[in-house]
Amino acid sequence: MLIVAASLLYAFHVGPRSIVLAFLIAAVTLEILEKSVLVWTTRRIPVAVGTQTLIGTPVKVISACRPAGRVRVGAESWKARCAEGADVGELLVVEAVDNATLLVGRSDRQPGRSRR
Repeated sequence: MLIVAASLLYAFHVGPRSIVLAFLIAAVTLEILEKSVLVWTTRRIPVAVGTQTLIGTPVKVISACRPAGRVRVGAESWKARCAEGADVGELLVVEAVDNATLLVGRSDRQPGRSRR
């Protein structure tokens, strides 16, 4: 960043006016283009907030669920309830959320197929 700033100062004080003006117009155009691309790509990312976004997420059992236990969602540990019961290490799917407890069950999907 310091090198870019120094180069700009040098160009504006030493270079001919026509080159400096062309350089300035190119820099402003590239900056506008960059911001436009960033805004366009970030608007395409869906907003995901709240506990309801966990539904359908795969979880790993870290404390046996008979029927209550704990599961790992990413780097977080959540209280969970599994009606069928599950042992440590099993992979389950979040079916619902009840306050701060995840209601989990076995996946009814075929392996390798997405739910979308």
